[in-house]
Amino acid sequence: MILLIVSSCLSFLSVHSFWVGSQVLKLVNRPTRKEKDLLSKKRDLKQEQILISMSDNFVKYSKIQRKINAIDGELATTQEHKNNWSLKFGLTYGARIIFGITLVILSIYYRLSPVFVVDKSLDLAPFTYIISYPNENNAVTFHFWVLCCTAVAKLIKL
Repeated sequence: MILLIVSSCLSFLSVHSFWVGSQVLKLVNRPTRKEKDLLSKKRDLKQEQILISMSDNFVKYSKIQRKINAIDGELATTQEHKNNWSLKFGLTYGARIIFGITLVILSIYYRLSPVFVVDKSLDLAPFTYIISYPNENNAVTFHFWVLCCTAVAKLIKL
């Protein structure tokens, strides 16, 4: 039973590794406390700037705009560190490689173990030999189950 669950989960994760990588990337790139403070200051300054008429109080409007520009500069330096393309590709393709290698290793290790056995009353002919290759009839092998789960996972869009 555990083999059925593990093989199904790994198959789905290997197909949707880009989604897994993007979720991990969201966790890694969460805004820090400093960034949250800067964003709230910027939002407050923008609200204050909206209340001021540019033509009537140009000096005050310009001072607020300079403060906003300074905050934008600080945010740009902190965001530059987070937008690392090697981290993006490493997480997405790294997850795919790890899940794929794990599936290959498990396929070799469990090649003689059936994932589950179908009742004898159900006939799987003409595909019995393909479904249960090294095992007895009506036994679904690991590599065939992974193949089926991968095909179904490709049909599901996340």
